[in-house]
Amino acid sequence: MTPNEKAESARLLLGDPVISAAFADIRLGLVSKLEQTPMADIESQHEIALTLQLLKQLRLQIESYRQHAVIEESHRKHETFVQKMRQKLT
Repeated sequence: MTPNEKAESARLLLGDPVISAAFADIRLGLVSKLEQTPMADIESQHEIALTLQLLKQLRLQIESYRQHAVIEESHRKHETFVQKMRQKLT
């Protein structure tokens, strides 16, 4: 899969209301579970915290794929502008 294909897939995923709802529901469930975990159960608290961090990392990774398209478009516009300016100067 090319970076642009990843960017497009990521854009679609992040724009999908079902995916957004799934991320929100999973996070809410983990936070609720953490709140219900006994204070003495450090291992369970740690596992839930790690899972929350992984969920956040997953969303950030998908977002970084999406940003690739934004950066590529910016570079393309910049190059087009530079080429036009060079043509005007010659």
